[in-house]
Amino acid sequence: MKSCLLILVSIAITAFAGATSAREIDDFALIDHEGVFHQLSRYSEASAIVLYSYSKDCEVAKAAVEKLNVLSDKYKARGINFFMIDPVLGESRAAVKQSLGRTNTIPVLMDVSQLVSYSLSISRTGEVLVINPKNMQLLYRGAIDSRAVAAASDSYDEISRNYLDEVLSAVLLDGPEVQNVAWSGGQKIAYNDLGRDSASVSYADDVAPILQARCQSCHQDGGVAPWSMSSHQMVSGWAPMMRETLLTLRMPPGQIDEEYIGQFVDVHTITSEEKKTLVKWIDEGAPFEGGVDPLAQALPESSGWSLGEPDLIVEFPPQEIPASGVLDYKFIPVEIGLEEDQWVRAYEFDIGDNAVLHHVVAYTQDEKQQKQNSSGGGSRTNFGGYAPGRAHVEFDENTGVLLKKDMRFMVQFHYTTVGRPAVDVTRIGLYFQDQKPEFPLSRTAVMDGEFIIPPGDADFEVQARALINKDSYLYNIAPHMHLRGKRVKYRAEYPDGTREDLLSIPNFQHNWQMVYRLREPKMLPAGTVIVAEGAFDNSANNKLNPDPTQEVRWGDQVWDEMFIAWMRVSER
Repeated sequence: MKSCLLILVSIAITAFAGATSAREIDDFALIDHEGVFHQLSRYSEASAIVLYSYSKDCEVAKAAVEKLNVLSDKYKARGINFFMIDPVLGESRAAVKQSLGRTNTIPVLMDVSQLVSYSLSISRTGEVLVINPKNMQLLYRGAIDSRAVAAASDSYDEISRNYLDEVLSAVLLDGPEVQNVAWSGGQKIAYNDLGRDSASVSYADDVAPILQARCQSCHQDGGVAPWSMSSHQMVSGWAPMMRETLLTLRMPPGQIDEEYIGQFVDVHTITSEEKKTLVKWIDEGAPFEGGVDPLAQALPESSGWSLGEPDLIVEFPPQEIPASGVLDYKFIPVEIGLEEDQWVRAYEFDIGDNAVLHHVVAYTQDEKQQKQNSSGGGSRTNFGGYAPGRAHVEFDENTGVLLKKDMRFMVQFHYTTVGRPAVDVTRIGLYFQDQKPEFPLSRTAVMDGEFIIPPGDADFEVQARALINKDSYLYNIAPHMHLRGKRVKYRAEYPDGTREDLLSIPNFQHNWQMVYRLREPKMLPAGTVIVAEGAFDNSANNKLNPDPTQEVRWGDQVWDEMFIAWMRVSER
C-alpha cells in the first residue's frame, strides 16, 4: 500500500502537455448557507474558483475545512475564490452553519436540487474542483492533499503533498498543469432521481404539466415572455436555454429566497423536484413519446384581462415615441370619470407597446391637489404602477384603496426608444367592491437616495430605514432598483428590541419588478422600524451594467439608480 501511495503522489505532481483533466462546464448559480446568491460567471475576473464538496455528517469532509480556510486566507488577495458545495439532500442551512462554527469564512453553496453537483460529476464528499471562470474549464479534480488520500486508504503518509496548493500556485504562476488525483474518500453521493438508472421522464405526463403550471402564463401568444410554449416543437427548440435559466436561477423570474416562500402568495417559484424533472428531460434530448401534445391544446378563452373583465376601464391618451433619443418622464392628467366614491380591490394594466414602455405609475389627485404646483406632475398620491412582472395587483380581503369621485389620475410614463417610432395606448382596469373595507390601505416607502456608487464596485452596500408611527398592518412589499441592483433584504425592528426578517431577494433582477404579497398581514406596532439592506453591482461582471467606469447616483433613467420599496399598510 505504501509503494502504491508513493506512485500516486508522484503522478499527481507530474506536468503534462494538453492536460486531459480540463473540460468545459456549464454556468450555474446557488444560494449559500447565509442566504447569499453566487453565480459562477460573475466571478469571471477571478484567477480560479475552488469548489469543495461538503456535508455536515461527513467527518472526512469536515476535517479539511480548517485547511481550506488557511488556503483561502492565503489566496484571497491573489484573486482566488473558495466555496464549498453541499450536494446532500435534506441538509438545512442552519444545520450546516452550526456544523462549521464561527471560524469558517467560506460560503457553502446549498445544492438543494443536486443539479449543479450532478452536472459537475461530483461523486463523493471531500472532493476538490478547481475551475477557471474565464473560460469555464475544469482544471483539477480530486483529493485536497496526500494526507487525505492516506486517510482514505487507511495507510501512513510518509511524504506530505498539498495538491490543491500546488494547483493554485501553478495557476497564478502560469505553470504546468497538474493531473487529477483519484479521490475515493468521504461519502458517496446518491443521485436517485438524476442518474442513468432512474426512470425516464415523460413529456406529456411529467414535463408539460410543469410548464403549464409554472411557465405558460407568461410564455404564450401575447404574453410578456419573448416566446410561446405552444407545442413540444417550440419547447424542445428552446430546451438548452431553459436548462441554462434553471441552473443559473434566472427563471422563474423574481425569485425570492426559498426559505421565505411560505410567507408569500403569488410568487414565481418552481420546486426542486420539478426542476430536476425538466433538466433530466432536456438532458435526455427533450423527447416526445407521441400522442396528444398537451401544450398544443388551445388555452381557455379570456377577455385579455388576467383578473377578468374590469368594472371600469380607463384608457390613457396615445403617446408617440420617437425612434431614438433619451426621453424624459411624461406626466399626463387623465380623468377617471367616477360618479361616486369607489373602493378598489384590484387593478390591472393593459400595456399597448411593452417594447417601449419601461414603466407607468398612476397617481391620484383630488381637487385640492389638482390646484397645487402643476409642474412635474404636481402634488399627487401614489395609486399603483406597472413594470415587467407587475401587470396586476390584488389587495387582501377586507382591504382596499379609496378612489373619490372628484379624483383624477396623474399618469407618469417612462419610455425608452427602440430604433423605430411607436405609438403606445395603455389602459388600466379597475375592480371595485361594494362595501367599505375594514382595513383601508395607504402606501409608504423605505428608501435611500443619497448613495454614490463608485466605478467598478461589485458589491456596493446601501441601507434605508422607515419608521412606522402608528400600529399598522403590512400587506405587501414592492422593491425597486435599476440595472445595477444586486440584492435586497428587509426586516422589522420592533420597539421591544426584537427583529424579524421579512423578505430576501438574493438575486435582484431589474427586468422583473414584483409585488411580494404576504400570506398573512404582518402586525407592526407603533415605533417599528423597517430596514432595507441591499447592494449594487457596478462592475464589468454585471452584464446589464451600462458603464462600469461611471460613478452612479440616484436618478430616473435606468442607467441611474434607485433604492426604494413601496409598502401597502393599513392602520390597525
